[in-house]
Amino acid sequence: MTFTLSLRTLLASIFTIFTLQLAHSQDPKLGEALFKDNCASCHSRDMKKDMTGPALAGVEERWAKFPKEELYSWIRNSSGVLANSSLKSNSYVKGLYASYNNAVMTPFPSLKDEEIASLLLYIKNVAESGCAAPPCQDATAAAGAGSTTTETKKDESDNSTLIWVLIGLLAIATVLLGRYINSLKRMAQHKDGVHVEDEKSILQIILNPTVVKILIFAVVLFGGYTTVNNAIGLGRQQNYQPEQPIKFSHALHAGKHAIDCQYCHDGARRSKHSVIPATNTCMNCHTAVQNGPEHGTAEILKIYASSGFNPISNKTPQYGQYFKEAVNADERLEVYRKWLKEANKDNKNVTEAEINAQLNAAKPMIGKPINWVKIHNLPDHAYFNHAQHVTVGKVACQDCHGKVEEMAIVKQHAPLSMGWCVNCHRQTKVKFDENGYYNAKTATHKMYEQYHNEIKSGKRAGVTVEEIGGLECQKCHY
Repeated sequence: MTFTLSLRTLLASIFTIFTLQLAHSQDPKLGEALFKDNCASCHSRDMKKDMTGPALAGVEERWAKFPKEELYSWIRNSSGVLANSSLKSNSYVKGLYASYNNAVMTPFPSLKDEEIASLLLYIKNVAESGCAAPPCQDATAAAGAGSTTTETKKDESDNSTLIWVLIGLLAIATVLLGRYINSLKRMAQHKDGVHVEDEKSILQIILNPTVVKILIFAVVLFGGYTTVNNAIGLGRQQNYQPEQPIKFSHALHAGKHAIDCQYCHDGARRSKHSVIPATNTCMNCHTAVQNGPEHGTAEILKIYASSGFNPISNKTPQYGQYFKEAVNADERLEVYRKWLKEANKDNKNVTEAEINAQLNAAKPMIGKPINWVKIHNLPDHAYFNHAQHVTVGKVACQDCHGKVEEMAIVKQHAPLSMGWCVNCHRQTKVKFDENGYYNAKTATHKMYEQYHNEIKSGKRAGVTVEEIGGLECQKCHY
Protein backbone atom coordinates (compact mmCIF):
# COMPACT_ATOMS: atom_id res chain seq x y z
CA MET A 1 0.00 0.00 0.00
CA THR A 2 2.85 2.36 0.82
CA PHE A 3 4.43 1.84 -2.60
CA THR A 4 1.08 2.31 -4.34
CA LEU A 5 0.39 5.57 -2.49
CA SER A 6 3.90 6.88 -3.16
CA LEU A 7 3.70 5.98 -6.84
CA ARG A 8 0.29 7.63 -7.27
CA THR A 9 1.53 10.78 -5.53
CA LEU A 10 4.65 10.87 -7.70
CA LEU A 11 2.74 10.36 -10.94
CA ALA A 12 0.31 13.12 -9.93
CA SER A 13 3.26 15.44 -9.31
CA ILE A 14 4.79 14.60 -12.69
CA PHE A 15 1.47 15.25 -14.43
CA THR A 16 1.11 18.60 -12.65
CA ILE A 17 4.62 19.72 -13.56
CA PHE A 18 4.17 18.57 -17.16
CA THR A 19 0.92 20.57 -17.37
CA LEU A 20 2.64 23.63 -15.94
CA GLN A 21 5.52 23.19 -18.37
CA LEU A 22 3.09 22.94 -21.31
CA ALA A 23 1.30 26.10 -20.19
CA HIS A 24 4.62 27.85 -19.63
CA SER A 25 5.73 26.94 -23.14
CA GLN A 26 3.18 29.41 -24.53
CA ASP A 27 5.39 32.43 -24.10
CA PRO A 28 4.04 35.73 -25.51
CA LYS A 29 7.57 37.20 -25.50
CA LEU A 30 8.71 34.37 -27.76
CA GLY A 31 5.60 34.95 -29.88
CA GLU A 32 6.50 38.64 -30.19
CA ALA A 33 10.01 37.81 -31.41
CA LEU A 34 8.64 35.27 -33.91
CA PHE A 35 6.07 37.76 -35.20
CA LYS A 36 8.67 40.51 -35.72
CA ASP A 37 11.09 38.13 -37.45
CA ASN A 38 8.63 36.25 -39.66
CA CYS A 39 5.25 37.98 -39.91
CA ALA A 40 5.62 41.75 -39.47
CA SER A 41 6.63 42.38 -43.08
CA CYS A 42 3.18 41.26 -44.33
CA HIS A 43 0.78 41.57 -41.37
CA SER A 44 -0.29 44.66 -39.43
CA ARG A 45 1.38 45.06 -36.03
CA ASP A 46 -1.92 45.98 -34.36
CA MET A 47 -3.44 42.76 -35.78
CA LYS A 48 -6.58 44.66 -36.85
CA LYS A 49 -5.77 46.03 -40.31
CA ASP A 50 -5.28 44.21 -43.60
CA MET A 51 -1.88 44.70 -45.26
CA THR A 52 -0.07 42.40 -47.68
CA GLY A 53 -1.62 39.66 -45.56
CA PRO A 54 -4.96 39.67 -43.70
CA ALA A 55 -5.56 41.06 -40.21
CA LEU A 56 -4.67 38.38 -37.69
CA ALA A 57 -7.05 39.39 -34.88
CA GLY A 58 -9.45 36.52 -34.16
CA VAL A 59 -7.57 34.04 -36.33
CA GLU A 60 -8.12 31.18 -33.86
CA GLU A 61 -11.85 31.92 -33.70
CA ARG A 62 -12.09 31.84 -37.49
CA TRP A 63 -10.41 28.41 -37.48
CA ALA A 64 -12.49 27.14 -34.54
CA LYS A 65 -14.69 24.83 -36.61
CA PHE A 66 -11.67 23.24 -38.30
CA PRO A 67 -9.02 21.00 -36.69
CA LYS A 68 -6.28 22.97 -34.94
CA GLU A 69 -3.67 20.87 -36.72
CA GLU A 70 -4.78 22.45 -40.01
CA LEU A 71 -4.11 25.95 -38.63
CA TYR A 72 -0.62 24.89 -37.55
CA SER A 73 -0.04 23.29 -40.96
CA TRP A 74 -1.26 26.46 -42.69
CA ILE A 75 1.19 28.63 -40.73
CA ARG A 76 4.07 26.28 -41.50
CA ASN A 77 3.35 25.81 -45.20
CA SER A 78 0.15 27.23 -46.71
CA SER A 79 0.91 25.84 -50.17
CA GLY A 80 1.14 22.36 -48.69
CA VAL A 81 -2.30 22.78 -47.17
CA LEU A 82 -3.72 24.02 -50.46
CA ALA A 83 -2.23 21.05 -52.30
CA ASN A 84 -3.79 18.58 -49.86
CA SER A 85 -6.94 17.28 -51.45
CA SER A 86 -8.37 16.22 -48.07
CA LEU A 87 -8.67 19.88 -47.06
CA LYS A 88 -11.01 20.93 -49.86
CA SER A 89 -13.83 21.13 -47.31
CA ASN A 90 -12.04 23.95 -45.50
CA SER A 91 -14.04 26.84 -46.91
CA TYR A 92 -12.07 29.40 -44.91
CA VAL A 93 -8.78 28.36 -46.55
CA LYS A 94 -10.24 28.51 -50.06
CA GLY A 95 -11.87 31.89 -49.45
CA LEU A 96 -8.71 33.37 -47.93
CA TYR A 97 -6.57 32.13 -50.79
CA ALA A 98 -8.95 33.58 -53.39
CA SER A 99 -9.34 36.94 -51.62
CA TYR A 100 -5.60 37.55 -51.84
CA ASN A 101 -5.31 36.76 -55.56
CA ASN A 102 -3.95 33.25 -54.91
CA ALA A 103 -0.82 34.68 -53.26
CA VAL A 104 1.00 32.08 -51.17
CA MET A 105 2.32 32.87 -47.71
CA THR A 106 6.03 32.39 -47.08
CA PRO A 107 6.54 28.91 -45.56
CA PHE A 108 8.07 28.50 -42.10
CA PRO A 109 8.58 24.71 -41.88
CA SER A 110 10.95 24.91 -38.91
CA LEU A 111 8.34 26.36 -36.51
CA LYS A 112 7.54 24.01 -33.64
CA ASP A 113 4.08 23.55 -32.11
CA GLU A 114 5.02 25.47 -28.95
CA GLU A 115 6.41 28.33 -31.06
CA ILE A 116 3.19 28.57 -33.05
CA ALA A 117 1.20 28.45 -29.79
CA SER A 118 3.31 31.34 -28.45
CA LEU A 119 2.81 33.26 -31.70
CA LEU A 120 -0.97 32.82 -31.55
CA LEU A 121 -1.00 33.88 -27.88
CA TYR A 122 0.94 37.05 -28.75
CA ILE A 123 -1.47 37.83 -31.61
CA LYS A 124 -4.46 37.36 -29.29
CA ASN A 125 -2.95 39.54 -26.54
CA VAL A 126 -2.08 42.38 -28.92
CA ALA A 127 -5.50 42.26 -30.61
CA GLU A 128 -7.37 42.31 -27.28
CA SER A 129 -5.19 44.51 -25.07
CA GLY A 130 -2.59 46.14 -27.29
CA CYS A 131 0.49 44.52 -25.74
CA ALA A 132 2.32 41.20 -25.74
CA ALA A 133 1.62 40.18 -22.14
CA PRO A 134 -1.25 41.85 -20.25
CA PRO A 135 -1.56 43.75 -18.00
CA CYS A 136 0.03 46.34 -20.25
CA GLN A 137 2.63 48.66 -18.82
CA ASP A 138 3.13 52.17 -20.10
CA ALA A 139 6.52 52.67 -21.72
CA THR A 140 7.40 55.55 -19.36
CA ALA A 141 6.84 53.32 -16.35
CA ALA A 142 9.10 50.55 -17.59
CA ALA A 143 11.95 49.67 -15.31
CA GLY A 144 14.57 50.09 -18.00
CA ALA A 145 15.97 48.70 -21.21
CA GLY A 146 17.54 45.76 -19.45
CA SER A 147 14.29 44.46 -18.00
CA THR A 148 13.36 42.50 -21.12
CA THR A 149 16.70 40.73 -21.13
CA THR A 150 16.36 39.90 -17.44
CA GLU A 151 12.85 38.50 -17.94
CA THR A 152 14.01 36.41 -20.89
CA LYS A 153 16.88 34.94 -18.90
CA LYS A 154 14.52 34.24 -16.01
CA ASP A 155 12.09 32.44 -18.33
CA GLU A 156 14.92 30.33 -19.75
CA SER A 157 16.09 29.49 -16.22
CA ASP A 158 12.54 28.55 -15.17
CA ASN A 159 12.19 26.26 -18.21
CA SER A 160 15.49 24.56 -17.46
CA THR A 161 14.61 24.07 -13.79
CA LEU A 162 11.25 22.50 -14.60
CA ILE A 163 12.81 20.11 -17.08
CA TRP A 164 15.44 18.91 -14.60
CA VAL A 165 12.83 18.54 -11.84
CA LEU A 166 10.72 16.47 -14.23
CA ILE A 167 13.71 14.26 -15.10
CA GLY A 168 14.44 13.79 -11.39
CA LEU A 169 10.86 12.81 -10.63
CA LEU A 170 10.85 10.34 -13.51
CA ALA A 171 14.03 8.75 -12.16
CA ILE A 172 12.48 8.44 -8.69
CA ALA A 173 9.31 6.99 -10.24
CA THR A 174 11.40 4.37 -12.05
CA VAL A 175 13.07 3.28 -8.80
CA LEU A 176 9.77 3.19 -6.87
CA LEU A 177 8.14 1.22 -9.66
CA GLY A 178 11.01 -1.27 -9.58
CA ARG A 179 10.64 -1.77 -5.84
CA TYR A 180 6.87 -2.09 -6.22
CA ILE A 181 7.25 -4.79 -8.87
CA ASN A 182 9.81 -6.57 -6.66
CA SER A 183 7.36 -6.52 -3.72
CA LEU A 184 4.59 -7.96 -5.89
CA LYS A 185 6.94 -10.72 -7.05
CA ARG A 186 7.86 -11.59 -3.43
CA MET A 187 4.17 -11.68 -2.43
CA ALA A 188 3.43 -14.06 -5.32
CA GLN A 189 6.34 -16.31 -4.28
CA HIS A 190 5.11 -16.36 -0.68
CA LYS A 191 1.58 -17.26 -1.84
CA ASP A 192 2.85 -20.10 -4.05
CA GLY A 193 4.97 -21.48 -1.22
CA VAL A 194 8.25 -21.13 -3.09
CA HIS A 195 11.48 -19.56 -1.92
CA VAL A 196 10.96 -15.85 -1.30
CA GLU A 197 13.75 -13.67 -2.70
CA ASP A 198 15.35 -11.06 -0.47
CA GLU A 199 14.12 -7.47 -0.73
CA LYS A 200 16.26 -5.67 -3.33
CA SER A 201 17.92 -2.41 -2.38
CA ILE A 202 17.64 0.73 -4.49
CA LEU A 203 21.24 0.20 -5.70
CA GLN A 204 20.43 -3.37 -6.81
CA ILE A 205 17.40 -2.08 -8.72
CA ILE A 206 19.48 0.63 -10.44
CA LEU A 207 22.22 -1.87 -11.35
CA ASN A 208 19.70 -4.36 -12.74
CA PRO A 209 20.90 -5.43 -16.23
CA THR A 210 17.59 -4.40 -17.80
CA VAL A 211 17.74 -0.93 -16.22
CA VAL A 212 21.37 -0.53 -17.27
CA LYS A 213 20.52 -1.45 -20.87
CA ILE A 214 17.67 1.06 -20.90
CA LEU A 215 19.95 3.78 -19.50
CA ILE A 216 22.64 3.02 -22.08
CA PHE A 217 20.05 3.13 -24.87
CA ALA A 218 18.71 6.47 -23.53
CA VAL A 219 22.22 7.96 -23.37
CA VAL A 220 23.03 6.82 -26.92
CA LEU A 221 19.69 8.12 -28.21
CA PHE A 222 20.04 11.49 -26.46
CA GLY A 223 23.68 11.80 -27.49
CA GLY A 224 22.89 10.98 -31.11
CA TYR A 225 20.01 13.44 -31.20
CA THR A 226 22.15 16.20 -29.66
CA THR A 227 25.03 15.52 -32.07
CA VAL A 228 22.84 15.54 -35.18
CA ASN A 229 20.87 18.57 -34.01
CA ASN A 230 24.04 20.55 -33.31
CA ALA A 231 25.54 19.46 -36.64
CA ILE A 232 22.46 20.70 -38.51
CA GLY A 233 22.69 24.07 -36.78
CA LEU A 234 26.46 24.37 -37.27
CA GLY A 235 27.31 27.71 -38.85
CA ARG A 236 23.75 29.02 -38.76
CA GLN A 237 23.35 32.31 -36.99
CA GLN A 238 19.77 33.51 -37.32
CA ASN A 239 19.21 36.62 -35.14
CA TYR A 240 22.99 37.24 -35.05
CA GLN A 241 23.28 40.93 -34.17
CA PRO A 242 26.88 42.04 -33.52
CA GLU A 243 27.95 45.50 -32.44
CA GLN A 244 29.58 47.40 -35.29
CA PRO A 245 32.65 49.70 -35.04
CA ILE A 246 30.37 52.60 -35.98
CA LYS A 247 26.83 52.86 -34.63
CA PHE A 248 25.19 53.07 -38.03
CA SER A 249 21.39 53.01 -37.78
CA HIS A 250 19.53 51.57 -40.75
CA ALA A 251 16.30 52.74 -39.11
CA LEU A 252 17.57 56.33 -39.44
CA HIS A 253 19.13 56.12 -42.91
CA ALA A 254 16.95 53.57 -44.77
CA GLY A 255 13.83 54.19 -42.65
CA LYS A 256 13.48 57.85 -41.68
CA HIS A 257 15.50 59.27 -44.58
CA ALA A 258 14.37 56.58 -47.07
CA ILE A 259 17.82 56.06 -48.59
CA ASP A 260 17.54 53.21 -51.08
CA CYS A 261 19.38 50.03 -50.09
CA GLN A 262 21.22 49.92 -53.41
CA TYR A 263 22.59 53.44 -53.05
CA CYS A 264 25.01 52.08 -50.45
CA HIS A 265 25.02 48.40 -51.40
CA ASP A 266 25.29 49.07 -55.11
CA GLY A 267 26.86 45.70 -55.86
CA ALA A 268 23.56 43.91 -55.20
CA ARG A 269 22.20 44.84 -58.62
CA ARG A 270 25.30 44.09 -60.66
CA SER A 271 27.44 41.45 -58.99
CA LYS A 272 27.51 38.35 -56.82
CA HIS A 273 28.13 40.38 -53.66
CA SER A 274 26.06 43.28 -52.35
CA VAL A 275 29.35 44.86 -51.11
CA ILE A 276 29.91 46.92 -47.98
CA PRO A 277 29.86 50.60 -49.00
CA ALA A 278 33.18 52.40 -49.20
CA THR A 279 33.80 55.29 -46.81
CA ASN A 280 33.56 57.63 -49.81
CA THR A 281 29.89 56.68 -50.07
CA CYS A 282 29.37 57.87 -46.49
CA MET A 283 31.22 61.08 -47.27
CA ASN A 284 28.79 61.91 -50.10
CA CYS A 285 26.43 63.06 -47.35
CA HIS A 286 28.63 63.58 -44.32
CA THR A 287 30.86 66.27 -45.75
CA ALA A 288 27.75 68.39 -45.14
CA VAL A 289 25.94 66.45 -42.38
CA GLN A 290 28.40 66.81 -39.50
CA ASN A 291 26.13 66.34 -36.49
CA GLY A 292 23.83 63.34 -36.22
CA PRO A 293 20.41 63.30 -34.48
CA GLU A 294 21.22 60.23 -32.35
CA HIS A 295 24.95 60.23 -31.57
CA GLY A 296 25.92 63.78 -32.41
CA THR A 297 29.50 64.07 -33.66
CA ALA A 298 30.82 60.86 -32.02
CA GLU A 299 30.17 58.37 -34.83
CA ILE A 300 30.66 60.83 -37.68
CA LEU A 301 34.12 61.62 -36.30
CA LYS A 302 35.08 57.96 -36.79
CA ILE A 303 34.17 58.24 -40.49
CA TYR A 304 36.28 61.38 -40.80
CA ALA A 305 39.21 59.68 -39.07
CA SER A 306 39.04 56.68 -41.40
CA SER A 307 38.64 58.69 -44.61
CA GLY A 308 41.12 61.42 -43.62
CA PHE A 309 38.53 64.17 -44.02
CA ASN A 310 39.27 67.61 -42.58
CA PRO A 311 35.94 69.04 -41.34
CA ILE A 312 37.36 72.58 -40.88
CA SER A 313 39.40 72.73 -44.07
CA ASN A 314 37.83 76.10 -44.89
CA LYS A 315 39.54 77.47 -41.78
CA THR A 316 42.82 75.62 -42.28
CA PRO A 317 43.41 75.76 -46.04
CA GLN A 318 46.96 74.41 -45.72
CA TYR A 319 45.47 70.98 -45.13
CA GLY A 320 42.96 70.98 -47.99
CA GLN A 321 39.59 69.19 -47.92
CA TYR A 322 41.32 65.93 -47.02
CA PHE A 323 44.49 65.67 -44.97
CA LYS A 324 47.71 65.11 -46.84
CA GLU A 325 49.63 61.97 -45.96
CA ALA A 326 52.34 64.07 -44.30
CA VAL A 327 49.89 65.22 -41.60
CA ASN A 328 50.38 62.80 -38.70
CA ALA A 329 47.76 61.42 -36.32
CA ASP A 330 48.42 63.88 -33.48
CA GLU A 331 48.04 66.87 -35.83
CA ARG A 332 44.79 65.46 -37.15
CA LEU A 333 43.48 64.93 -33.62
CA GLU A 334 44.13 68.59 -32.81
CA VAL A 335 42.08 69.62 -35.84
CA TYR A 336 39.31 67.25 -34.77
CA ARG A 337 39.41 68.69 -31.24
CA LYS A 338 38.85 72.21 -32.61
CA TRP A 339 36.02 70.94 -34.80
CA LEU A 340 34.35 69.08 -31.92
CA LYS A 341 34.42 72.16 -29.70
CA GLU A 342 32.93 74.30 -32.45
CA ALA A 343 30.30 71.75 -33.48
CA ASN A 344 29.17 71.17 -29.86
CA LYS A 345 29.49 74.70 -28.45
CA ASP A 346 25.72 74.92 -27.91
CA ASN A 347 25.41 71.40 -26.49
CA LYS A 348 25.91 71.53 -22.72
CA ASN A 349 25.96 67.71 -22.52
CA VAL A 350 29.23 67.54 -24.47
CA THR A 351 31.90 68.30 -21.89
CA GLU A 352 35.68 68.30 -22.25
CA ALA A 353 35.69 64.73 -20.98
CA GLU A 354 33.15 63.71 -23.65
CA ILE A 355 35.28 65.37 -26.37
CA ASN A 356 38.33 63.46 -25.14
CA ALA A 357 36.30 60.23 -25.17
CA GLN A 358 35.22 60.83 -28.77
CA LEU A 359 38.81 61.55 -29.82
CA ASN A 360 40.11 58.40 -28.08
CA ALA A 361 37.45 56.28 -29.83
CA ALA A 362 38.38 57.73 -33.23
CA LYS A 363 42.17 57.67 -32.83
CA PRO A 364 42.65 53.93 -33.71
CA MET A 365 40.69 54.48 -36.94
CA ILE A 366 42.85 57.30 -38.33
CA GLY A 367 43.90 56.38 -41.86
CA LYS A 368 42.52 52.85 -41.55
CA PRO A 369 39.49 51.17 -43.17
CA ILE A 370 36.38 50.61 -41.06
CA ASN A 371 36.31 46.98 -39.91
CA TRP A 372 32.61 46.26 -40.34
CA VAL A 373 31.48 42.92 -38.90
CA LYS A 374 29.93 40.65 -41.54
CA ILE A 375 26.52 39.38 -40.47
CA HIS A 376 25.19 37.20 -43.29
CA ASN A 377 27.50 34.27 -44.02
CA LEU A 378 26.90 31.31 -46.31
CA PRO A 379 29.01 28.13 -46.37
CA ASP A 380 31.87 28.19 -48.85
CA HIS A 381 30.29 25.35 -50.83
CA ALA A 382 27.07 27.34 -51.45
CA TYR A 383 26.86 29.74 -54.37
CA PHE A 384 24.61 32.80 -54.16
CA ASN A 385 24.43 35.66 -56.63
CA HIS A 386 22.79 38.93 -55.52
CA ALA A 387 22.36 40.29 -59.06
CA GLN A 388 20.56 37.13 -60.17
CA HIS A 389 17.99 37.59 -57.41
CA VAL A 390 17.76 41.41 -57.22
CA THR A 391 18.02 42.42 -60.89
CA VAL A 392 16.72 39.32 -62.65
CA GLY A 393 14.39 37.88 -60.03
CA LYS A 394 13.18 41.28 -58.72
CA VAL A 395 13.45 39.96 -55.16
CA ALA A 396 13.05 42.71 -52.56
CA CYS A 397 15.86 43.08 -50.02
CA GLN A 398 13.34 42.65 -47.19
CA ASP A 399 12.36 39.17 -48.41
CA CYS A 400 15.68 37.81 -47.19
CA HIS A 401 16.95 40.47 -44.79
CA GLY A 402 13.71 41.42 -43.06
CA LYS A 403 12.59 44.97 -42.24
CA VAL A 404 16.11 46.41 -42.24
CA GLU A 405 14.65 49.91 -42.40
CA GLU A 406 13.34 49.35 -38.86
CA MET A 407 16.60 48.01 -37.40
CA ALA A 408 18.85 50.33 -35.42
CA ILE A 409 21.34 47.44 -35.28
CA VAL A 410 21.06 45.00 -38.19
CA LYS A 411 20.60 41.32 -37.42
CA GLN A 412 20.27 38.20 -39.55
CA HIS A 413 16.54 37.86 -40.17
CA ALA A 414 16.30 34.50 -41.97
CA PRO A 415 18.02 31.18 -41.16
CA LEU A 416 19.68 31.12 -44.62
CA SER A 417 19.52 27.33 -44.44
CA MET A 418 19.26 25.05 -47.44
CA GLY A 419 15.66 24.18 -46.57
CA TRP A 420 14.75 27.86 -46.39
CA CYS A 421 16.24 28.52 -49.84
CA VAL A 422 14.64 25.42 -51.34
CA ASN A 423 11.19 26.38 -50.04
CA CYS A 424 11.58 29.85 -51.51
CA HIS A 425 12.45 28.36 -54.92
CA ARG A 426 9.39 26.13 -54.69
CA GLN A 427 7.09 29.08 -53.98
CA THR A 428 8.55 31.99 -55.96
CA LYS A 429 7.21 32.54 -59.46
CA VAL A 430 9.54 33.61 -62.24
CA LYS A 431 8.72 37.02 -63.75
CA PHE A 432 8.60 35.76 -67.32
CA ASP A 433 7.46 38.99 -68.96
CA GLU A 434 9.97 41.21 -67.11
CA ASN A 435 12.96 38.98 -67.77
CA GLY A 436 14.29 39.08 -71.33
CA TYR A 437 15.79 35.62 -71.04
CA TYR A 438 12.37 34.07 -70.47
CA ASN A 439 10.27 36.63 -72.38
CA ALA A 440 7.94 35.14 -74.98
CA LYS A 441 9.52 37.20 -77.78
CA THR A 442 13.13 36.42 -76.92
CA ALA A 443 12.99 32.97 -75.29
CA THR A 444 14.61 30.32 -77.47
CA HIS A 445 14.28 27.29 -75.23
CA LYS A 446 11.27 25.15 -76.17
CA MET A 447 10.48 24.51 -72.50
CA TYR A 448 9.94 28.24 -71.95
CA GLU A 449 7.80 28.46 -75.07
CA GLN A 450 5.63 25.67 -73.67
CA TYR A 451 5.27 27.52 -70.37
CA HIS A 452 4.26 30.71 -72.17
CA ASN A 453 1.60 28.83 -74.13
CA GLU A 454 0.25 27.23 -70.95
CA ILE A 455 0.11 30.61 -69.17
CA LYS A 456 -1.64 32.17 -72.17
CA SER A 457 -4.22 29.38 -72.31
CA GLY A 458 -4.89 29.61 -68.57
CA LYS A 459 -3.59 26.12 -67.92
CA ARG A 460 -1.12 27.48 -65.39
CA ALA A 461 -0.95 30.70 -63.37
CA GLY A 462 2.83 30.95 -63.48
CA VAL A 463 6.12 29.12 -63.35
CA THR A 464 8.12 28.67 -60.16
CA VAL A 465 11.92 28.74 -59.87
CA GLU A 466 11.78 25.01 -59.13
CA GLU A 467 10.21 24.31 -62.52
CA ILE A 468 13.07 25.94 -64.44
CA GLY A 469 15.75 24.02 -62.55
CA GLY A 470 15.96 25.99 -59.31
CA LEU A 471 16.32 22.82 -57.25
CA GLU A 472 19.11 21.27 -59.31
CA CYS A 473 22.08 20.63 -57.00
CA GLN A 474 24.68 22.14 -59.33
CA LYS A 475 22.88 25.48 -59.45
CA CYS A 476 24.02 26.23 -55.89
CA HIS A 477 26.76 23.62 -55.37
CA TYR A 478 29.21 23.31 -58.22
